[in-house]
Amino acid sequence: MPEKWNVTEAEMKILLRLWDRNPQTMMELTRALEAETHWSKYTVITLLKRMEAKGTVRVDESGSVKNYSPAVDKASFAREETNSLVRNLYGGSAALLVQGLVEQGNISNAELDELFAILRNAANK
Repeated sequence: MPEKWNVTEAEMKILLRLWDRNPQTMMELTRALEAETHWSKYTVITLLKRMEAKGTVRVDESGSVKNYSPAVDKASFAREETNSLVRNLYGGSAALLVQGLVEQGNISNAELDELFAILRNAANK
């Protein structure tokens, strides 16, 4: 699996749907995304072809219609994207990322409590 997938925002919408349920046909994806994106089936086809070329989706052509599945594990993808964000935008400092989220008010008190618990558990290992 590549280290960096360079997934666009549009491709991310498809991956999120495929991670929720797979496999799916192009028409199932088009219907699932229609209200949010107003994409035609041709847009979805173009995106799926691009994603197949990048290696982020797999295509099963054994049936009467093509079925698409994610070729990228969600947890692996999230881990790499987080590492990339921290490395490239915050100079490798996860603390700066958290500080930015706190200062912008993007972390609730409940999430802060969760973070404290995670940090306490990590410190006790």
